[in-house]
Amino acid sequence: MSDLLVPSLDHLKQAYAVTSRATQITPLLESTALARETGAARVFIKPESLQWAGSFKVRGAYWRLKQLSVDEAKKGVVAYSSGNFAQGLAAAGQALGVPVTIVMPIDAPAAKRDATAGYGARVVLTDHGERAREEVAAAKAREIAETEGLALLHPFDDPEIVAGQAGAGLEALDQLEAKGASADLLFCSVGGGGVIGGVSLAFHY
Repeated sequence: MSDLLVPSLDHLKQAYAVTSRATQITPLLESTALARETGAARVFIKPESLQWAGSFKVRGAYWRLKQLSVDEAKKGVVAYSSGNFAQGLAAAGQALGVPVTIVMPIDAPAAKRDATAGYGARVVLTDHGERAREEVAAAKAREIAETEGLALLHPFDDPEIVAGQAGAGLEALDQLEAKGASADLLFCSVGGGGVIGGVSLAFHY
């Protein structure tokens, strides 16, 4: 994992210059209905669900894989995920020729499991019983990493993942400028924190 703690603006731009060649520019849509309901002058929405593999996750996954050494890329990577990071990492691995193993809880949505396998990833299922499913899947991913010599990737707690996800923010800033607008308030989804970390850094800088 990188020793980088908080990616700089130059680092975010470097990541976006690379990932933008492999990802889609998702649109920035203006919603007059939301503006009317909230009392805002203008409201814009960036639907990252239109990104390759269905979410922003492919941005961070692609950039993280680009940071692997030649030996690490040849051996492959392993990560745990119940869906979106699994698909993003699998798609990025397919594009870059990096073998990907994804550990998924047995009760993860079948559609996401099938999509992950469809991108060429090896899917390993875990039965967590009464334990937290993330805990069991993470332990299995660590075990595979150790026994097979694979690089273990975290879905969001990684500064390079954050740097890659920041591309959504940099892209939105360019799109706002093109529309003659600037943001007074920024709303972002929060799960593990990878995307809000990256987007917040982009807007902060």
